[in-house]
Amino acid sequence: MFLVEGAQQGPASDPKKTGHEGEPAMVSYVGPDFFSVMSIPILGGRGFTPQDTENSVPVSVVNQALVRKFFPNTNPIGKRFLKGTNGPNATRWIEIVGICADTRYSDMRQPTPPVHFDLDRQSPALGSMTYIVRSPLQTAILVPSLRRVVQQIAPDLPLNHIRTQQQQIAASMQQERMFASLTAGFGLLALALACVGIYGIMAYTVSQRTNEIGIRLALGAARGQIRAMVLREAGWLATAGVVVGLGVTIILMRLVQSMLYGLKPSDPLSLTASVLLLLAMALIAGWIPAARASRVEPMEALRHD
Repeated sequence: MFLVEGAQQGPASDPKKTGHEGEPAMVSYVGPDFFSVMSIPILGGRGFTPQDTENSVPVSVVNQALVRKFFPNTNPIGKRFLKGTNGPNATRWIEIVGICADTRYSDMRQPTPPVHFDLDRQSPALGSMTYIVRSPLQTAILVPSLRRVVQQIAPDLPLNHIRTQQQQIAASMQQERMFASLTAGFGLLALALACVGIYGIMAYTVSQRTNEIGIRLALGAARGQIRAMVLREAGWLATAGVVVGLGVTIILMRLVQSMLYGLKPSDPLSLTASVLLLLAMALIAGWIPAARASRVEPMEALRHD
């Protein structure tokens, strides 16, 4: 829970009478170099310094989401809060000394939650810790060196789950990647079937209109006009399919919204690219029947049943 000092009424010196029941906020215990190592900018106030020790005033850095929720239109620097109403932190005020930018911390799918970053050396004993190392060295070279250093410092300390940040992100997005691969495969299959369908329909139409095409050629129609006529019909057929597909897409937008990350269902760029790709593939599929129709000899076409 996050209890702001003097949020409503009650003596500020009595943490049990702040007049504020508290709301949930995520807490992360970090080291003094966390923000610099992770390249998280400090937008206001300051980060942690060597002067922030176990015996100094407890301090915290909050993100923008927390400021928007608990301190709207207010500068939170210098404000104090409690972590809860029970336990060892019930009467321990923590001062906000800085504001950091919002970042995706534990979940890439959900919006950034309110988070306050507390200094690990000022917090109760932690059960486990995650160490972050920034280095220009490759992982294959860095990991053995880290293991040797840890063994020298604490031989009984296990070093588990060593991975890069990209590997961590990839693992958290594994479901989305698998879904994207499957939908891309089904999309390519659907595109291939659409091209085969358009080709088959146009080839059948050309074969049924061979006599008509022969008459047009005999009356002086240019072969380029015959190709354009067939391609125009293929284009109208593809356009009708695209219009119907867009209508179905708009109806199903809300169903697929939860499966998308970093992309809106109504993204105009994606929809425009899909439409142009479908039309282009339809014209390519209709080009072979169109070229075949333009090569028909008038006399042979007139004898065609």
